[in-house]
Amino acid sequence: MASVAFEPKVVPDGPVWPQSVVTVVGNPRAGSRTAAAAASVAELLASELGAPYRIDELIDLVTFAPAIFQGDQAGREELASAIDLVSSASVIVVATPVYKGSYTGLLKSFLDVLRPAALAGSVVVPVTVSAAPSHKLLADQHLRPVLAELGASVPVPGVILEERDLEDLQVVLSSWIRTNAAIVQATTIALQPTPEPTPAH
Repeated sequence: MASVAFEPKVVPDGPVWPQSVVTVVGNPRAGSRTAAAAASVAELLASELGAPYRIDELIDLVTFAPAIFQGDQAGREELASAIDLVSSASVIVVATPVYKGSYTGLLKSFLDVLRPAALAGSVVVPVTVSAAPSHKLLADQHLRPVLAELGASVPVPGVILEERDLEDLQVVLSSWIRTNAAIVQATTIALQPTPEPTPAH
């Protein structure tokens, strides 16, 4: 597989605190190709953005699916940790295969347990993987309104992949990263909370 080099961007007056890039995968199979693709997107995006963006752990929702669907005790701590990570992230890569013409029920159920406006202040990058070209845009189109309802900013086109793209993923991603990384970075900077003024004595 061909490799593509990415040089970190240097932006004056950039983010002043560590910016976390969190990855959420809604494939109902653990260790899926969707997860691998999402991890590649997060890594390449963080590399292009440069410091102080850092990669946090990949959240593979299937590993604690019973806690999401049924509130089982098993997986409750993992679910709570995932909610905290997502709610505090600067950039969130949300990945799903295209199932039945949309994104997965697993991902929808996780988004449903988030509090209202949980994603306010975060930039979300959707990643979808489809088997058929005719379905490849559907999951992205259905996912965006839900992300917006949760307060997320989705300022760039999603990473829309077909299964055949996974063979040369870095090459496929190179154009997307170079076109959209600067927009992601500018949006995260714009969403930084404004420090409160120090009271005068």
